[in-house]
Amino acid sequence: MAFIPSHKKRPRENPGQARLQLTSMMDMFTIILVFLLKIYSTHGQLINPSEDLTLPSSKVQQLPELGLDVTVSSDWILVNGKPVEQTQNIIEQEGYIIPRLQEELLRYSTEAEKMEILYGAEFSGKATIQGDKHLPYRLLIKVMATCGQSNFPNMRLVVYREE
Repeated sequence: MAFIPSHKKRPRENPGQARLQLTSMMDMFTIILVFLLKIYSTHGQLINPSEDLTLPSSKVQQLPELGLDVTVSSDWILVNGKPVEQTQNIIEQEGYIIPRLQEELLRYSTEAEKMEILYGAEFSGKATIQGDKHLPYRLLIKVMATCGQSNFPNMRLVVYREE
């Protein structure tokens, strides 16, 4: 016995009801996705300059690298945004090592070494130093010497790149 199709038209379910057109919506989402992928940058801004600093300018071509953030302003030395020592106390003291800064940096390095042992996250010893362009050279040298003696020998100075 063969199937004989019916020639009757099926009535629409509800002729007054509008249906959602997914084609237009999918086109819109595709355009948004392409736009977001186009503007997405893998480099991005790795370092957020402190508001109370005026960074020096340079013609450097290297991109910034992620590391422990050491900020040296005219008032304070900060490590990852946490105040460690007042700069006025450091300028007057003798020697090149800043004791409070060294304590804080050693604390971060021991934590990073524990993370390396537990989870395999390699400790690079990188530090990014943000310093105001009007800082005394002696102060900057003290900060760099302290970083070097506290398991952070890979230092980068943060500057604005001249175009």
